[in-house]
Amino acid sequence: MVIAAYLHDPVVHLTSAAGLALLLGASALHKLRDRPGFARVLAGYDHAFGGRLPVAALAWALPLLELLAAVGVLASFWSPLAAWPAVLLLGLYATALALGARRGAVIGDCGCHLGGTRQPPSTALAWRNLLLVVLALNLLAPVVARPLTGLDAPVLGFALGCGVALYLLANLLISNRLSLREP
Repeated sequence: MVIAAYLHDPVVHLTSAAGLALLLGASALHKLRDRPGFARVLAGYDHAFGGRLPVAALAWALPLLELLAAVGVLASFWSPLAAWPAVLLLGLYATALALGARRGAVIGDCGCHLGGTRQPPSTALAWRNLLLVVLALNLLAPVVARPLTGLDAPVLGFALGCGVALYLLANLLISNRLSLREP
């Protein structure tokens, strides 16, 4: 299968790793910078799930786990198993978003945005995170041994830029779709 061969190309692997590291790193820094805001988001999940979440511990642990996962996806080029923290963390987020979407309007903010716009958990956000899990799972596969050339750097840059633009566009479309439903 031709597409499967390209999924293990070093440029695809580096683009995926850089994109996921950028996403996880930015998310962790955002949570650490706005700790009271992140604690409010966690309190919303805690309320929706019956008050069983250790909010104070999660407020510290999740950003640190995101930083660990960001480093892990970057190290996955040399050690594919280093991508497991990202796979597990993104899977946990997808599950929390799906369960939060099933609970309805109890949770006012998903906590998965970098801006100031509040966005409730939705099925679309859970699907988005599942796609990110698939992207992280691809990092577990070994990379084809191929020397990188001078043209690989601009391809990597353009692919990363397109990936970031698509991610931001998807978030904007999901947010707009949800805001149109509000009365």
